[in-house]
Amino acid sequence: MKESNTILDVSVVLPTYNEAENIPVIVPHICETLSRAGLRGEVIIVDDNSPDKTAEIAKALVGKYPVQVLVRTGERGLATAVMAGFDISKAKACLVMDADGSHPVEKLPDMIRPLLHDRADITVGSRNIKGGSADKWPWHRRLISKTAAKMSFGLTRMTDPTSGFMGIQRHLLNGLELNPIGYKIVLEIVVKSAPERLVEIPITFRDRELGESKMSLKEQWKYIRHLKRLYLYKFPTIWELIRFSLVGLSGVFVDMAIVIGLKELFQLDTRLCAVFGFLVAVMTNYLLNRYWTFQQGRNMPFLKSCIMFVSVCCIGLMVRLLVMHLFIEYARLDTGNWYMLTNFIGIMVATAVNFSGSKYFAFSPERLAFQPKGSSQAQTRR
Repeated sequence: MKESNTILDVSVVLPTYNEAENIPVIVPHICETLSRAGLRGEVIIVDDNSPDKTAEIAKALVGKYPVQVLVRTGERGLATAVMAGFDISKAKACLVMDADGSHPVEKLPDMIRPLLHDRADITVGSRNIKGGSADKWPWHRRLISKTAAKMSFGLTRMTDPTSGFMGIQRHLLNGLELNPIGYKIVLEIVVKSAPERLVEIPITFRDRELGESKMSLKEQWKYIRHLKRLYLYKFPTIWELIRFSLVGLSGVFVDMAIVIGLKELFQLDTRLCAVFGFLVAVMTNYLLNRYWTFQQGRNMPFLKSCIMFVSVCCIGLMVRLLVMHLFIEYARLDTGNWYMLTNFIGIMVATAVNFSGSKYFAFSPERLAFQPKGSSQAQTRR
């Protein structure tokens, strides 16, 4: 986000598409509410070239009210429209709300003042705290909303993560890389800005009275994809570990296939077959981890990274054998079916060693002194 002079208290961003009926109603309401509260503000309407002439109607309000109108003819989407509106803001705080009247305009002062008085970094209008509600919603709408909220567990402490009503201190947007899918820009901003002071304001959400809803199954699928992306963003190591484990599991099948093939076809010594099986499995594991598990993997120097990976796997194997030896010698877990537990614990410890070694050594730009293309620095650091 670009820097600008903070001459206003707030910019209220309204992303629009086919909201010609609502704009003449909500813009005066917003401006009057801000004026009565003693807040200096503007309304930024970002329209995606609506065929119902929303932009023309909005531009007719410019002389009467503090309104900016941005018409986009290329890019589309609510989330990117909000970002475009934030980018041209000249205020201390930015606020986004729906243009269809579903978000209560009368709550604007409550949303804005904590930001201006430095009591909050972000404010979010919530239907799910005391005093909040969804007006006249049937049971299935409430169920969908609650389910969507539960799906974001771990990403945020918001009670209403699907809310589209948010205020933010504008300086928090500077340098923030946003890449949302669909319309949940609020969730994207909250997760990526990680505010220390997030305040939820109770609101009553109302269904639109004019125009048509933009909600669809396609948008709900985008929400699921968006959640996946945010989980990958917030918990990258967990996802890497899951992928690493899946690669390791595939290596077991590769190893077994090589051993069985060599034994059946050439009647080689089983131990020799095992050596070939290990080598092939290690190489397939290396390639999968290089191109799938670790983000920086495919850019690493191939030979140096490969040697490091194989070395790490050998260390993991030795650690596994050591752990198994200790359990067998001192806990006597080598009788009956206890040997399976011993082997399982050994595999788990080896997996942890292999994963750590792979992440922080074999596929680490810092350890391998890797310099990405286009970088003028001798070493890339994160």
